[in-house]
Amino acid sequence: MSSYVLREIERALARPNRRELLDAIRKQPEVVLDPPAADVLREERELR
Repeated sequence: MSSYVLREIERALARPNRRELLDAIRKQPEVVLDPPAADVLREERELR
């Protein structure tokens, strides 16, 4: 049991915290979809 708990603690500590995760997301380049995803979804729904 103790080895399981230690592994879970190590896994939790290896994950980025909320601030680190948000910082990493902000650093990603902006993605511009052409056509916009909302338009593609709308068209797909209309085909049903």
